[in-house]
Amino acid sequence: MQLSYDSRGNSVPTILLLMQRHLYGLGGLQAEGIFRINAENSQEEYVRDQLNGGVVPEGVDVHCLAGLIKAWFRELPTGVLDSLQPEQLVRHLPPTESALLDWAVNLMADVVEQEHHNKMNARNIAMVFAPNMTQVCMALFFYDTNWSMGYMPY
Repeated sequence: MQLSYDSRGNSVPTILLLMQRHLYGLGGLQAEGIFRINAENSQEEYVRDQLNGGVVPEGVDVHCLAGLIKAWFRELPTGVLDSLQPEQLVRHLPPTESALLDWAVNLMADVVEQEHHNKMNARNIAMVFAPNMTQVCMALFFYDTNWSMGYMPY
């Protein structure tokens, strides 16, 4: 896998930087529903094939690029955070957020134990919870970097 450096000095796969550059250049950050709205499967397959050859096709839809970025992470053999033990993550959070995360993880585990009834496996419940947990994480990030949030939930 070919790696390149992003603007922050992170060594990441070149294909991700290629998709990011085009996503930004095509106004993808302003596109309604970016990373939520899916492109047509046939377009994603075509663009994926082109990207594997190092080319971003003309007229590619920003939702297609966003979907392929998500797919790249989803198709990794192990998740980016998989090497962290839950205790490591919780140890770096303030006590209130740590307790809330611990509670939510245990709730999700309880739901997964009933998968045979509710059809909610670990991946499904994580997909439902993750967007909600991200808002808290982003608020904490901005708070920790001295950005003015105007409102903090605690």
